[in-house]
Amino acid sequence: MRAIATLLTLLLTAVTPSCALQGGGETTQQRVRDDVLHAHMSTKTKYPTPTRDEELTMQQTEHARATALQCEPIHVNFVIRHGTRYPTIKDITRIAKTHAKLRGDAMSGEDEERAAVAEWITTWKNPYRADEAGWLAPVGVTELIAIGNRIRHRFGEHFGSHFDPARFEFEHTWKPRTQQSASAFAFGFFRSQLQPVFMHVDAIGEDHELRFFDNCPAYDHAIDRNATATLQHAEYRQSAQMRANLRRFRALARNPTLTQKDLEAAYAACAFDVSVWNILNEWCELFNADMLHSMDYFHDLKHFYKKSHGHALAFEIAAPLLQDMFRSMKERIDGQSVLEGHFRFAHAETILPLASLLNVSYFDRHASDAEGHFLSSTPLELAKTRTFQAAKLAPFAANIGFVLYECAGDSPDSVTKTYRIATLLNERHVTFRECDDELLCPFDRMQTIFRRWIHEYDFHEQCHV
Repeated sequence: MRAIATLLTLLLTAVTPSCALQGGGETTQQRVRDDVLHAHMSTKTKYPTPTRDEELTMQQTEHARATALQCEPIHVNFVIRHGTRYPTIKDITRIAKTHAKLRGDAMSGEDEERAAVAEWITTWKNPYRADEAGWLAPVGVTELIAIGNRIRHRFGEHFGSHFDPARFEFEHTWKPRTQQSASAFAFGFFRSQLQPVFMHVDAIGEDHELRFFDNCPAYDHAIDRNATATLQHAEYRQSAQMRANLRRFRALARNPTLTQKDLEAAYAACAFDVSVWNILNEWCELFNADMLHSMDYFHDLKHFYKKSHGHALAFEIAAPLLQDMFRSMKERIDGQSVLEGHFRFAHAETILPLASLLNVSYFDRHASDAEGHFLSSTPLELAKTRTFQAAKLAPFAANIGFVLYECAGDSPDSVTKTYRIATLLNERHVTFRECDDELLCPFDRMQTIFRRWIHEYDFHEQCHV
């Protein structure tokens, strides 16, 4: 009951945005750093909400193409990462330990930059409660409400205005933040109506679609619990660039006893400062732009090898999710259902493999590691040019969606309908070279492009050990 009451409170208060607690004038270096903070914090990056101009351009492009092909959307199918959350117990604990170390060593503040750092450290109070660890933050509720509202406005104006289990399906994982995200999205999608929405959740150990990474013994053995699978990530921790990060971190904090663990804890604290509170001038003052880019790459090294192209099994096990998404679209096409919306709420560990399966990062899987820029020895300036960036693929509230369109037949006098799909990543269009970069790719062609994953991949066979 407490969880339901808390979520209701969040829904009702989410319309009040959090405020930026920043100072007045900024230097050029600060502006550069602040740009990095908003866009390059790996999977803890804030959601890149489309601007109003972006929305209008996308809608005009969609409308023009749909009109030309005599199409209209009849079904939307999305998998959505939970919104911005509070830190987990692990992060809360390590942030508190590092803060205690910083505060215990009083800083003299010999220059303005260090004096500012010293001031906030002495007054900072840990805002994170253990009983809300990992829960959706109010800003995360706002994100999901807004996404639900935009998807409804953009594609579902003619869909049912109230929840109907025959027309809408909601799923989430066993983690509370995904259920909270689903409720917030439904609130926005159904135009701020508080109404009962049935949500499906698979039992722990049985979720092969949204938590496939938890239920594949072969993945667990070869990648998740195998330190050699993420060796590049481990080696980067000992790299010259990371040693430079630590030296700069100690200098900014005026504390030579700080360790690599403190650096990583402070980076986590900075990421949550930005995403949860929109605060840029406390923990984030302990980093400059290059340090932030380096830490972003450090985390991406882990994600690349553990959840993406670094190991084939790491992303291939997302096949059951893609199979289920195409199943529900095919049932709508074949008249076996009247489903208008199928929405699934999960995690970065769900989004990244699915994005990699679809190859929406346009990473060349056949390139060498050097060409792919994913080595611990990769210079920072080269690492910045990589195509795989978790911050762009799986920020908080990341989403991958298919919009199914029903279109006129191939000839003017044809009575047979045809079907096309628009693919979206974080609400932006994604096209496929195999479909000639067509905005609305024919459904049959999409099935051909991803035939291996939709029709041939056997999850249980591949995961057996």
